[in-house]
Amino acid sequence: MFRHVEIECNFDMKERLIEIWCRHFIEFLQILANNSQLHSIKFRDLDLCFGPRIDTPTYNNICRAIVDFLGSERQLKRAEFHYCSFGFSEGVELLRKLTEHNWQSLTHLVLQEFFRYESNDKEQVSNDAQKLPTFADLPSLRTLEMDYSLIFENMVASQSPDIQTIKSCQTRVLSKIILNYYNDSMEIEDCRGLTSTDWRFLKILCPDLQVELSITTNSATRRLVEFFILPNMPVTRLDYRNEDFETGIEINVLFDHLLTCKTNEHLVSFHLEWMWPIQALSSTFIPFLQACRKLKYLELFIVYSARGIEVLLESWLENRPESLEKVIIDISDLEDEDDFPSLMNLTTEYVSLLKLAGLNIRVDFHS
Repeated sequence: MFRHVEIECNFDMKERLIEIWCRHFIEFLQILANNSQLHSIKFRDLDLCFGPRIDTPTYNNICRAIVDFLGSERQLKRAEFHYCSFGFSEGVELLRKLTEHNWQSLTHLVLQEFFRYESNDKEQVSNDAQKLPTFADLPSLRTLEMDYSLIFENMVASQSPDIQTIKSCQTRVLSKIILNYYNDSMEIEDCRGLTSTDWRFLKILCPDLQVELSITTNSATRRLVEFFILPNMPVTRLDYRNEDFETGIEINVLFDHLLTCKTNEHLVSFHLEWMWPIQALSSTFIPFLQACRKLKYLELFIVYSARGIEVLLESWLENRPESLEKVIIDISDLEDEDDFPSLMNLTTEYVSLLKLAGLNIRVDFHS
């Protein structure tokens, strides 16, 4: 009778109950495997019981139960794994079993913090990666959400050995990739890195593809920007969060790279959190935003950068990007608190005029 099941591990309980929960979890999966054909399954927060909280045999039994369950299903349309942190070998086996039996039905796949990466086991990881499914193995997949990882690199790079091979393949319906990178989850030194050619081939295979890219880092460098944002990447939504207050690239380096990659030609939504002073806010943002012909939604969370905000708003009164519909600007830690009243009054005036002109806009200051 079940069609949709969500399993969430929530350990506010005492340590002694974890073993009992794990045993019931395995039994429940066995019941599902014998009695159901689900349309969707979601696993969440299994990492709370992995690691030192359970022994290796129990962990292996859980992974085997999930593999057997996935092997029993034939109609899964959605499969989601949130914060599970499987070992790489176990993660590969889970994906292989999932795609082997649900390759025709699966339309939505989420792998958020799906596995934990051990950089000291590169040879084993390389061997396991050869068993990973590719987009060719998932002809019905429409949406893929996952962290940037060796799994994602393999799924993309394995599609592009030869341009003639790709042209002869049947195109896929994959239309959205939601890709996340958190600097504390995996170092880029441990990744192979994709190329603009990889993305060009993937775009041939998936003509309607759009990419939503989220990058959170406390070490924003030119290398990191150039590693993740590439030409031929159809990025329609970019969420860039720089959480370091002291060092890193200048904002113009990011914008210049986006223009070089022609990211501006696809961008519909742009969320930027920048924790360093931007010395020339208006002259930095105005040219870039004017180049984003499809941009509808803009969110800026910046510090120290009040000077220039009025010039930016005034420029939109005179020549607002035609596509722009909604703007949120949040400015914190003003350098000179004496400027706050006059700056706020002027900004409020511009915001009122822009609202009358049809722009949904909000600007907040925090001293």
